[in-house]
Amino acid sequence: MSESHGVCSIYVDVRMPPQVRPVTIKYELMQVLDKLGLDYEMDVYKSLLGHEGKNVEPLVHSAEETYRYLFGERIKPETPDRASIWTDTNVYNELGIPAIKIGPRGRRISARNEEIEIDVMVKAAQLYALMALDICSRDRS
Repeated sequence: MSESHGVCSIYVDVRMPPQVRPVTIKYELMQVLDKLGLDYEMDVYKSLLGHEGKNVEPLVHSAEETYRYLFGERIKPETPDRASIWTDTNVYNELGIPAIKIGPRGRRISARNEEIEIDVMVKAAQLYALMALDICSRDRS
């Protein structure tokens, strides 16, 4: 009688800090699986590197002041599920272009969709316009 083997596919979503590379994560996972004596195949099929923003202090300062002016309160930190997503700011920060993420919050209606009220969109447009005016008006010396 022949022995049949089952097959199980497991997909792991790993969020890496900027200083960690996908190959490091793969190596660490392989070490754990090897210790378990499992017969496995591993493929890394997508990896997006995170990057830490450098020299973003003027942008952060402008965002904080403008937000406080418009909304009368401090910026609320994002929850980890929203803050850990990969965005275009990573591309800019990878190239050394200071970039931050700030925008309107909506009501999530599915994994990739949300509804945002019109008045919130208007406030976001005001925020972006006032930040641009603030940043462009600063002394360059």
